[in-house]
Amino acid sequence: LLNPAISAVFQLIGSSFSHQDEANGFELSEAEVAFQSVVDPYAKMDLFLTFPADESPEVEEGTITTQTLPYSLQLKGGRYKNAFGKWNSLHNHAFFTVERPVVLTDYFGEESLTTDGLSLSWLIPNPGGLYLESTSEAGTAREGPGFNSAERGLTYAQRLAGVFTTSPDATLEIGVSGVWGKTGPSEALLDAIDEAGLAGTLEPEEQLASRVYGWDATYKWKPLQLNTYKSLLWQTELLLSQKKTQELTPALALSEQRVSSLGGYSYFEWQFAKRWRGGVRLDFSDLPESEIARQTGAAAVLRWQPSEFQELRFQINRIERNDAAAALLGRDENDTRIFFEWIPVIGAHGAHKY
Repeated sequence: LLNPAISAVFQLIGSSFSHQDEANGFELSEAEVAFQSVVDPYAKMDLFLTFPADESPEVEEGTITTQTLPYSLQLKGGRYKNAFGKWNSLHNHAFFTVERPVVLTDYFGEESLTTDGLSLSWLIPNPGGLYLESTSEAGTAREGPGFNSAERGLTYAQRLAGVFTTSPDATLEIGVSGVWGKTGPSEALLDAIDEAGLAGTLEPEEQLASRVYGWDATYKWKPLQLNTYKSLLWQTELLLSQKKTQELTPALALSEQRVSSLGGYSYFEWQFAKRWRGGVRLDFSDLPESEIARQTGAAAVLRWQPSEFQELRFQINRIERNDAAAALLGRDENDTRIFFEWIPVIGAHGAHKY
């Protein structure tokens, strides 16, 4: 039988500290329904349907995964969140903070880097008995700022991660990731061509090379004697984007350039009581379309979990942009927001990966 699980997110955004023309108020950010079941002794199925507040429902993830391949191999096919770093593969309700780190939005879009294709993982045998996993993926990435275009080219991703026990109370996971593919013209370029009256006569390239590399580290401490009352989490990711871009010159011609940009975040969380956690996240991101545009940010969150089926979050975060980033994004230089988020879960819900 299928075991459904539903999670709904309520989000209050206050922009009284921002010059953005956005309304305050409550909104149902997203509702998610999950169906997970064993198909037969050889495969299992996972289906996640999302219902955004003001958009059409869609399949966020839908995969079939093998259960019995030899040599510690596992094959997954369908639509999945790519195994890139740590945060990308999380569903919205599993975030540590209300919103995703700035660098992931800049490089992959408002949604995670998601692909329709195949994913092969391998638990690598080793003399030390460590948890070492390799994940290789190939497919068609869903359209976003970093990958894919009108040509629907293939995207390839690779991740290698290992988990090390540093003490009886602590573990450390270190991973490296890479994704290679194609992207199309940016929205800023298309708008510039349209404003110049050249739409239909000046055609930008649809197959621009794009690559993103990542490094991540996650440290977890949970004492054996007080494991329900105390814990510590520290997670950091660094991303390097190398992207071919085009821009419209004053002579109304297209010029090509290769842009390298760096971004990342670091999140620290302390559980100070059975149901309470507090966290701080620091962000920085060079925009992948510009050599000089940069965003930096900081967020503080307080999480209360009355049970494993419910969580409430209170957060404040501030983003600062230099002149180039503000102009490119069409946003103010400073943006401060206050969030309230309420996440109830009903039904069976599978455990999240480490």
